[in-house]
Amino acid sequence: MSSLTRGGKKSNWSSIEASVLSAFISTHSEPSINLLPDLLRQIPIVLFSGEYDLICNHWATENMLDGMTWNDKTGFNLGNGTVAPINPWIVEGETAGFIRYARNLTYILFHNAGHMVPYNQGRRSRAMLHQFIQLNLTHSNNQTMKNNNARVNPIMHRHFKHFILIVFTVIITVIALIGIIRLFTRQRQQSVIIIPCHSPNLFRLKQQTTMYTALSGGCVVLDGKISA
Repeated sequence: MSSLTRGGKKSNWSSIEASVLSAFISTHSEPSINLLPDLLRQIPIVLFSGEYDLICNHWATENMLDGMTWNDKTGFNLGNGTVAPINPWIVEGETAGFIRYARNLTYILFHNAGHMVPYNQGRRSRAMLHQFIQLNLTHSNNQTMKNNNARVNPIMHRHFKHFILIVFTVIITVIALIGIIRLFTRQRQQSVIIIPCHSPNLFRLKQQTTMYTALSGGCVVLDGKISA
């Protein structure tokens, strides 16, 4: 968008306008931490930050909220030792950031956004505005929270099933490896049984015997031969 039509006149559009900035500057303005507690007693408020905003970084905003007291409690304390959970904020079926609610105050952290959240995430900013106008974000049992949880729970269940499958596979693999190692070790430890055997003496010489047998007629048998 290169220009805007205003009252029949075209004006160049720019992301930053010095005159607008100067109109909001007040040297005697109260800090928001002093104004928000009284406002939160009367109306719901939504605060949002971009995760890549370095001008008004979200760490400072979150630290301010953690230390601010409103509606008789400090920070996101819900009483009885519990604090408000940080839930994924789902927009159009995708995780758009994180959302947190306590006592009329809703805080949203936008993913993939810098200092100019509506410029970086236009559709998600509009979704936030529509939900807030309809008071869907600031009620403790609002439908937005229910929709977020309804979408997140199946995802968590699917991740848990994958985790169980991985653990089961690792256990089976470890058991199989232990069995193979034990079998290999047992085979190496088996003793070698030597069975003695008597080999025939291949070099045994035949024993030759000489037999002398007296025969009638004066003949002698010598080694099977007849000698006179």
